[in-house]
Amino acid sequence: MIATFTKVRPRLEAVAQARTGNRATAEDIMQDVWIRLENARPEQVIDNPVGYITRVANNLVSDHMRKERRRAGIDSEVADLLCDGDNAVTPERALIGRESLEAVRAALDELPEKTRRIFLMNRIEGIPHRRIAEMLGVSDEAVYYHIRRALERLAVLRDDLAG
Repeated sequence: MIATFTKVRPRLEAVAQARTGNRATAEDIMQDVWIRLENARPEQVIDNPVGYITRVANNLVSDHMRKERRRAGIDSEVADLLCDGDNAVTPERALIGRESLEAVRAALDELPEKTRRIFLMNRIEGIPHRRIAEMLGVSDEAVYYHIRRALERLAVLRDDLAG
């Protein structure tokens, strides 16, 4: 199976790059395909190895694209939380900003430790979801859940501060 993958990899990687628009992402996806093939059950008989490998690659590209759309949604929410359009700095706005920052810190401190840690790793340290999942031994979905939970709490805070 790996020998077949080696032969079709350049074509699959080109398709992945075209769909994702990023060469490094396409390479990462090809690495994931290889790992999936290495971890496949040896007793499993596959009549069409090229078709199987192509399906695995396409599924991984689709998964990546779906996750990127979710991340873009989260990024948009964060931008909405942090920006209100008027950038003029006044003493009053500086005071409101300091108070808002303290409120955000307090809200983050109220979150469960794991949720706060994952949120800060992603949003402050810039660590990607997949890497956080690997570091903490959890799924990508769990990372997404914790970030979503933190964002929901911050959205409530935003509404409270605006009201």
